[in-house]
Amino acid sequence: MKAKFSAMEIANFYVQLVETIPGDSIDNLKLNKILYYAQGWSLALFDRPLFEDKIEAWEYGPVIPEVYRAYKVCGRRSIEDPENSFDESILSTDELNLLIDVYTNYGQYTGVALMNKTHEPGTPWSRVFEEGKNKEINQKDIAEYFKKRKGTFERFHADELNMPTVSAVPLEWDSPEDSVYG
Repeated sequence: MKAKFSAMEIANFYVQLVETIPGDSIDNLKLNKILYYAQGWSLALFDRPLFEDKIEAWEYGPVIPEVYRAYKVCGRRSIEDPENSFDESILSTDELNLLIDVYTNYGQYTGVALMNKTHEPGTPWSRVFEEGKNKEINQKDIAEYFKKRKGTFERFHADELNMPTVSAVPLEWDSPEDSVYG
């Protein structure tokens, strides 16, 4: 089955998502690892890729070259704005839940911590990485790896996360910035 999205579209989703979480941030390293996990869990749970873009084994772990290049200008700094906005309404409930589940499971970690996890022996990255070469990590290998780990992935439902919402600003608040909550 062909994927509905590009990796860049899913990257934009995550950058937008992180902008809504007070105190959270995402850099290029972390973003690429989150995308790798999203692809892996989509292949394992739904038997279909989330995106068609290839994932390569680079020195610092799995990387989607297009996404890396798009956010390369940020260096190690947090990505502040997505390349393009992403309309969440085009996601199915399963897709949205998967993306939220991946971030809930892995978003708490730094890019370096996620990189270290992808470098563990037996991972798809560790099986293909060669110093100085950016070799593609086969989707089939990613799917097999994540299918073997289905029991380790905690599932949530996006609508059950009890995320706070603000429907109106109390009159005593002076400015829109006062409506930020934590």
